[in-house]
Amino acid sequence: MGIVFWIVLAPVIAAALLAVVPGIKPNAQRTLGLLGSAVSLVLALIAWGRFQYGTSGFQEISRVHWFTLPAVWQQSDLSIGLSFGLDGLSLPLVLLAAFISLLAGLAAPAREGRTRLFHLWLALATAGVLGVFTAMDLFTFLLALELSLFSAFFLILQFGEAGSRKAAFKFLLYRGLASVLFLAALVGLAYGAAGGFGTTQPDTQGVIQGAGTLTFDISALMDTLHKASEAYFIPHVRSVLFLVLLLGVLIEEAFVPFHTWLPTTHEHSDPATNMLIGGVLTKTGAYALLRFGVGFLPGEVRHWGVLIAVLGVINILYGAFAAWAQKDWRRLIAFGSISHMGLVLLGVAALNPAGLQGAMFMMVSSGLLTALLFFLTGAIQARTRTTLIPALGGLSKPMPMLSGFLLVAALGSLGLPLTSGFISEIQAFIGGFGTYPGISFVGVIGIILSAVYLLYAMERTTFGPAKQVYTGLADATPREYVPTVVLTALVLIIGVYPGVIGNLFGLSVQALLRIGG
Repeated sequence: MGIVFWIVLAPVIAAALLAVVPGIKPNAQRTLGLLGSAVSLVLALIAWGRFQYGTSGFQEISRVHWFTLPAVWQQSDLSIGLSFGLDGLSLPLVLLAAFISLLAGLAAPAREGRTRLFHLWLALATAGVLGVFTAMDLFTFLLALELSLFSAFFLILQFGEAGSRKAAFKFLLYRGLASVLFLAALVGLAYGAAGGFGTTQPDTQGVIQGAGTLTFDISALMDTLHKASEAYFIPHVRSVLFLVLLLGVLIEEAFVPFHTWLPTTHEHSDPATNMLIGGVLTKTGAYALLRFGVGFLPGEVRHWGVLIAVLGVINILYGAFAAWAQKDWRRLIAFGSISHMGLVLLGVAALNPAGLQGAMFMMVSSGLLTALLFFLTGAIQARTRTTLIPALGGLSKPMPMLSGFLLVAALGSLGLPLTSGFISEIQAFIGGFGTYPGISFVGVIGIILSAVYLLYAMERTTFGPAKQVYTGLADATPREYVPTVVLTALVLIIGVYPGVIGNLFGLSVQALLRIGG
């Protein structure tokens, strides 16, 4: 078994031990849950150190055969198993997922009689997102996606605030529908690559390697789909499958008009769950768009580029205006995330080096900043018993450190230079202006609005006279400094030295652009 297999398996082992080992005390339960994420993070860092920058393909490959379906297509067998690997696109996201999962576990408070259950579901959700980002075949991707979906559902349902039941089922309904659309699109593409949607028979002379054989292997599918002629895979069928995939991405990422589940989820979930969902889980749809949309069907991305860019700008503007109208920090962060992730659509639509790299940077930057904002507002909520902006005020006096870090997070989210937010925004817009200058110009308005709603919320929360009820509140504790300082440091490191992950993303960008011509 390779190192990537153990990156994914470590949280599963932790969850299994939490489920079956009796008599573990709450502190030991928490430690065991954290250990699973910590092992994944250490192994991911080792894989990063061993990463070979001279190749753009998958590395550290791990495969486990499960079973075989005989004579599924044209008398050929279909092998089903688990396949994991890392490339320049997946490795930064794996590091992000492991980091935020560990910090979310550290941030989670003690829960009377429920510590075991919380860390069990957190570990399984972590394994799910790690599996999504490392999957090398469609079966592994879809299985991991379902694991992350149901684990997050139980985190929301069992550990959220009042109204969490409605939020959990809304989350399950929307993202479950997205999973069904992913299944339809990806299985459809697999059959298309095997000649299932063509007017000619598969190439029996081997001009297209693997033609006529049904496979779920991502690399094999990518190679076949790029070489397939129009007669082998009818263009309008490819286009329909791409639109199905895109619809799944829009729902998975909570893009307008399928966005309502995200603010509801964040409003009724606890801070640790919000860190995981906002920081990691909401990046799986964007990852699917890059891995399968751009990776499998670059021609369709180019053909529907105007639509994708317009949808991106709609999300940038709508998310910004909606965030401005919010009175709850959690809903403001949710709509702000929707606005910023609209830049991913704009960068993908541009289909040029700056745009694609900006989209990749935005996934990481948004993950770090969203997790940091949810952690800090959660810490404030634990002291003030509210996240309502009008009910706060003057917190910089009793809580100068928490207020200061909240300001840094807000400045990073609005794209202040020397933060990761600036790097991602500037690259996405450079790419967008290179292909769709008019559409991109409209999108800039949303970035300006982000400064308005974030600074307005900061002014209402931390400045002005301190309310009598909040005087004497404690500032950040040593336990709270760890997630705060680590996330802030990563935001600043990427902003000052973007090559720390940019060199990895660059490999995938070059590969995707070679694919797309």
